[in-house]
Formats: sequence, structure tokens, C-alpha cells
Amino acid sequence: MRDTIQSLAGGNKIAFILISILLINIAYPISELGTVAALLFIGFYLVLTGSAIYLVSSNRRLLMIATLLTVMIAVTGGITVASGFNEPLWELAWNASLLMQLVLVITLLVLFIIESETVTREVLFAAIAIYFLLAALFTVMYGVIESLAPGSFVASSGAEITWQRLNYFSLVTVSTLGYGDIVPTTSVTQSLSALEASIGTLYIAILIGRFVSLYQHDASRR
Repeated sequence: MRDTIQSLAGGNKIAFILISILLINIAYPISELGTVAALLFIGFYLVLTGSAIYLVSSNRRLLMIATLLTVMIAVTGGITVASGFNEPLWELAWNASLLMQLVLVITLLVLFIIESETVTREVLFAAIAIYFLLAALFTVMYGVIESLAPGSFVASSGAEITWQRLNYFSLVTVSTLGYGDIVPTTSVTQSLSALEASIGTLYIAILIGRFVSLYQHDASRR
């Protein structure tokens, strides 16, 4: 594991995954244009899963896990979208594989920042990537809850609560914007939303503290 973390400092692995995340957050609205568009977006999302494989390519065991998760995401996601989200078990399997992949990537990036001794470009890229990945992680959890208990989220416009809208909700929640156009209606979703907003705020504060510490450590070494 340590060799994997150290290998992230070289090459463009973290930059690649950051670019993938940003592109996905820009392009996800196209998946609402129909089944074909949604399937195409899943194909595009596989770029992110591919970046996860690239991220752990120096560790054979993690590489096998990341590859297996990629296959699971491709198969379960394709079946779920093609069925019009009418296959609950496949949708649950899709969300489970997405959740495991996100946890894997976030863990690696967090460990990379913790073990870094200086503030480098890769450290900054990793910090930004984690922020967006946290939003994606909560999107998956919201999706699972909404699929198991429809009505856990309500849009003020009366629009259907899709994963695209939950992704938007997660992004505005982690950044604590809170527009109020989509609201959680159950104690579970309200608690989870509050947790995400708290994590988003604390993450920025802790991150700045970590960067200041790394900068001071680097300055003292000079």
C-alpha cells in the first residue's frame, strides 16, 4: 500500500483522475436526454473507473479490485439504465460497486495527502479531487435511499427525483449553498444531508490547516 501511495507523486495519475471527475460533473446533464444518452454517459463514466485502475496500477491486488469494480459498474449500470431503472436489484448492485470504488479512490488520495511532506501540485490536485468525490459518494448514498424509500427527497418544482438531480443536490449540499429547490423529507436523509454539509465545511478547514502545516515544515527544512 505504501508503494502505491508513494507512486501517486510521480506521473500524472492524480491529474488524470481530477480531469475525469471535472468532466463528469460538467457532462452528466446529457444523461437525461434519453436511454441512449444515458448509456453513452455510462461509457464516459468508465473513463473515471479507468482512472481508478490507473491510480492503483502499481499494486497488483488493488489493480485486480479496481478492475473487478469497473466491470461490475459497466454491467450493472448498463442493465439498470437499459431497463429504465426498473430493476431494483441491479440498481442496488450498481450503487454498491460505485460506492466501493469511490471509497477506494478517496482513501488512497487521503493517505497520499497525509503522507506528503510538502505542498506539491499533486497534493493540490488530490485535495480538489477528494472534494468532488465526496459529493459523488453522497450522491450514491442518496440514490440508494431514494430507490428503497421513494419520496425521501422532494423537488419544489415537482420534478422527478433522478440520480442527476441527486448529484446536483449533493454538490450544492457539500458546498453549503442550500438553494432549497430539492429538500430531504425523512429523518435519515435530513441527517445525511446535514452530515455532508458538515463534512464539506470541516474538510476545507482541515485541509487549509494541513497545507499550512506542510508549508511551514517545508520552510523549516530549507
